Amino acid sequence: MNNTEHSILSASAVSPRSRGSSHATSEYAPGAAREVESSVSRPALFLAWSNLRQLSGSQTSRDASAAETWIATPLPVRVPSRRRDRGIWLLRNSFMRCAGWSRINAESAALLMICQVSFRPMYTAAKRVLDVAGSLLLLLLLLPLFALIAALVRIDSPGPAIFCQRRIGKDGGEFLLWKFRSMRVDAPKYAPSPASTLDPRLTRIGRLIRRISVDELPQLINVLRGEMSLVGPRPEMPFIVDSYSSLERKRLAVKPGITGLWQVSPARAFPIHENLQYDLHYIHHQSLLLDGAILLRTIAAVIYGIGAV
Repeated sequence: MNNTEHSILSASAVSPRSRGSSHATSEYAPGAAREVESSVSRPALFLAWSNLRQLSGSQTSRDASAAETWIATPLPVRVPSRRRDRGIWLLRNSFMRCAGWSRINAESAALLMICQVSFRPMYTAAKRVLDVAGSLLLLLLLLPLFALIAALVRIDSPGPAIFCQRRIGKDGGEFLLWKFRSMRVDAPKYAPSPASTLDPRLTRIGRLIRRISVDELPQLINVLRGEMSLVGPRPEMPFIVDSYSSLERKRLAVKPGITGLWQVSPARAFPIHENLQYDLHYIHHQSLLLDGAILLRTIAAVIYGIGAV
């Protein structure tokens, strides 16, 4: 990444609260729109632009300056489509995926907020069956990998191989989330997640397993227990949920997941609560086809090493 790209990325990573910028407003829900101003950020739009710029081969400073100005401009309101998003665009080429992320970012989160979450019994039952079958199968197939990772974690640094932490799930209920330990045992248990691989809390093996996202594999046990799903919004720590606005609490309407739309988006390097539009979009459009597309996109991200820090 060159200096120009780094400066633009830094500008796009500033949260709306500190930047003081305004976002989409809606004549249909003005009160909700005001709340959205402090909840939705635009980093994915920069990354979508960056991908498009690479496709076009443009490297000019004029384009970089224009992009930085565009990122600081309020998003236009886009009424969410009545058609259910099946997620097919997630499996297409880079250009189509960039267009898909841009559409999600341009949707009016204010309108998404007032949309009713459709709880369909057949979908819920089918998803639970697939969660149980999928988690059982993966636990059996990945047992040797579990043993290898656990051994490497223990050899690399003193302490247990498994790390447990309280997280907030569906309807605000607490549960113990399981992960392979990626940090030193003396690191604070409840603190903001590492924003860089240079974070001193991370161990050597921890950096690797977080990079390829295999530190999340023990959460298959949480899925089997019914506390999580294979696909859904990421569960947050209690101290973060305590500061949620009423809009942000919409994330708690469904079971949290090991992977989800935000996790496979270009904004995955930024805080979840500053990219609420992805979870709201998923909750509004959830279906087995969308779940399948997200799972396939997650597999591709793991293969190419596009994971968390």
